[in-house]
Parts: sequence; C-alpha cells; structure tokens
Amino acid sequence: MAASGSGQAARPGSDCIPGLPHWLVIRLVEKGFEKALREEFCDTSAFFTEDYRKKHPDKVEAFFQLAWATHAKLPEFIHLIIARHNWEATHRLSDVKCPTLVLIGDNDSARSNHLAQAEALKNRIPGAELHVLRGQSHGFFWQAEEETNGIILDWVRKNSLK
Repeated sequence: MAASGSGQAARPGSDCIPGLPHWLVIRLVEKGFEKALREEFCDTSAFFTEDYRKKHPDKVEAFFQLAWATHAKLPEFIHLIIARHNWEATHRLSDVKCPTLVLIGDNDSARSNHLAQAEALKNRIPGAELHVLRGQSHGFFWQAEEETNGIILDWVRKNSLK
C-alpha cells in the first residue's frame, strides 16, 4: 500500500520526480552502495531516532546486517527506485474495500514526507484508520515492537468482528 502513495501525484516536493532522485544518485556515487545504505539505516533518523541509535547501537547494527544480507543488489535497487518514482496508483485507493490500518512514526520524514503520504492513504481509502506512533521513525516495528504489536493486535481484534 505504501508504494501506491509514492508516485508524483501523492505529494509535492523536489524528491517527487520521475526516475532516480538526484540526492540518491549523488549519495550512491560518493559513498558506494553499502556505505550509502549503512548511512541511511544507521546514521540518520530515517529508520531509527537519534535517541534509539545512541541507546541501542547493537540493535541498529544487527538490523543493518540483516537488511544488507537480504537487500536487493544495486541493479535491482535502482530498478525499484525508478519504478517507485514512476508508479502512481493513488487514484485506485478508493477501490480498497477491506479494513485498513495505516501506521507511521511521527518522525518518519527522512527523505520525503511520509506523514503526508500516510494522510493521503487514510483520506483516500474508505474507512481507513491512521495511527501515528509518537517519537518513532520508519523503523518503528523494530524500535517500539511492543507498542506496534499492541496497536496491530487491538486493531485486528476490533476489525475481525466486522
């Protein structure tokens, strides 16, 4: 679902253009693929808040090692980014007919405005519920697993009765 809000029509912004984002090309050329991903996952607030990174460097490193081992290789990654920046399906979100939970951290805005994308999903999917986790970034599933799991389980219990 998140990818349906990634195309050009989902939100304004200089990063919302067809093809490869300029910042990504520069970062990959200057740092190389592995170092660029390590920086995004481990050294910025893209996935984990600064406070979490300082308190749990071992968990952040374990996350990176798992992510790197299973991550798309460079050619596939570039293909995915191009496809994602050209894909636009927000006009189809009103076709979703099942209960939908949109979860996001309130600090999830590293390279684009994911909060605006989450709002677009909530507003365009009939009956969708938006839950914003306070003090969380993109990696809220790992950073606040108990809170995240509790929200999902409560939502599933509530919606399984419908």
